[in-house]
Amino acid sequence: MEFAETMAFIGLQIDLVLYLINKMNFAHTKAATTVTNFAGTAFLCPLFGGFLADAYLGRVSVVVIFGCVELVGMSLMVISASLPSLRPLPCGTSPCKASSSADLAVLYLGMYLIALGSGGLKPCLSSLGADQFDETHEKERRLSAVYFNWYFFSFVVGGLLGVTVLVYIQDNIGYDVGYGICLALVAVSLVVFVAGFHRYRRKPPSQSPLTRILQVIVAAFRKLRSPHPPPEYLYEIDDKEATQLGFQKIDHTSSCRFLDRAAIVNASEKDHERNKSKWELCTVTQVEETKAMAKLMPIWTGTIIMNVVLAQLQTFTIEQGSTMDRKIGSFNFPAASIPFFPLIIMANLVPLYDRIFVPVARRFTGLDRGITFLQRIGIGLVLSVVSMIIAAVVEVKRTDKAKAYGLLEDSRATIPMSIFWLVPQYFTFGIADMFTFIGVLEFFYDQAPDSMRSTSTGFSFCTISLGYFISSAVVSIVNMATKTDSHPGWLSDDVPFNRKKLNLFYWLMAVLSFVNFAYFLVVAHFYRYKKYPSPKFMNPDAQLQKSATPPVDSACGVGTKDQSRQP
Repeated sequence: MEFAETMAFIGLQIDLVLYLINKMNFAHTKAATTVTNFAGTAFLCPLFGGFLADAYLGRVSVVVIFGCVELVGMSLMVISASLPSLRPLPCGTSPCKASSSADLAVLYLGMYLIALGSGGLKPCLSSLGADQFDETHEKERRLSAVYFNWYFFSFVVGGLLGVTVLVYIQDNIGYDVGYGICLALVAVSLVVFVAGFHRYRRKPPSQSPLTRILQVIVAAFRKLRSPHPPPEYLYEIDDKEATQLGFQKIDHTSSCRFLDRAAIVNASEKDHERNKSKWELCTVTQVEETKAMAKLMPIWTGTIIMNVVLAQLQTFTIEQGSTMDRKIGSFNFPAASIPFFPLIIMANLVPLYDRIFVPVARRFTGLDRGITFLQRIGIGLVLSVVSMIIAAVVEVKRTDKAKAYGLLEDSRATIPMSIFWLVPQYFTFGIADMFTFIGVLEFFYDQAPDSMRSTSTGFSFCTISLGYFISSAVVSIVNMATKTDSHPGWLSDDVPFNRKKLNLFYWLMAVLSFVNFAYFLVVAHFYRYKKYPSPKFMNPDAQLQKSATPPVDSACGVGTKDQSRQP
């Protein structure tokens, strides 16, 4: 399902900026901002989807519901692209007219239903796959690391076909046909997913993760003046009761000690702890869940700027490509297909990473994954800086070439410079994304409490969302900051595209990325990884029973543990 849904989503998103410019008569900066807002919304919705899965519906149901929402959105995009009455007349055949309110209503409704559907199902799809592995079983825990690499491989291959096959169809046959194929892909992926509906191991929803976190914060503030006792005096149910309730207790840690106040049992509470409101007294396990989520936040903020860089490669760089020589013999290479090159490299590198790099690194580090999550993320952040430096250098060469041929004023003319000059920056960022995307996904799934994993995975996708939204804000701020009485802003729509100061903007992004990497080094240095219980060994070929409905959650809202995976 990830393969087909990604092919459809990326095939639509990557060429959307040119569709808005050429078919809907959007200005260049408005089109770029619209696409980044659309992508930002798509990657903000995982937080909503993860919340619903953890708190109310479960992951399987959320995937089906949001998949249907995306299906409706794709249908509206097909209608928008198919009916001439829902598009303005082309600028070349008449005075350029803006899209009407009806045109925009159908377009925006379709776009944002796709964003809601695709975003809502993403954290649940990746988490549901990881749920099939038992983290307390040594062999299966190692296989879960392999799963995330191959999940990313499915994502890459889907994206690869999206930026080549679908973009070619949209540019040369028609957007209506291309969007129709996107619609069919989402429909087929839903059918395939539903076919396995009764075979998945499922972790049932528990109380809202956000509510449990708020309960700890409120309870801690209520006991602000209470003396802090030793950890053994904090409230926790005993092992026998935890076993009956079916959840795994979390040991006390010394970090974020302020939150421990939520588990302090005052003298007046000693005889009726179990009857106290969850907003007044929480278990140590619930407090540790909150601590775990709080500890993820500094790492989370350290990956946002990289996604601001990603937004540039999906907007301004595509527009750069549309002004360059795209011919390969008699074939006209679509500008929006330039991400083909990093994707094809990643499609080959992921298996090599899994089969060669990880086993070699494991010999030196002793880690199942070869390197730690944070090391993997850090490598990607360094490469994103390099990507922006390359982008700035290439843009200088492109504008120099346009100036030499007198094409600075003509944004629709073809500059005699091959589009493949853009490959190095895409290639470098593609490798960066391979390291960081999988690293972030694994990190937020692995380090989150069991009952908050969909929500935590949703948070990891939100860094992509914030990257897109911050990109839109950065473009606006840069335009305002660089505008003078005699000169428009660096990226102003008042000047032809070839006269924009895009190279300076890329240098700015390189500096921001470097500062972000320095921040990441600091927070990564102080992060302490979650401790797992000792692995339980079992016959790897033993038949594992599918779960019935597990026990209800505990008195303090701690999520239940799926008993089907216990040996």
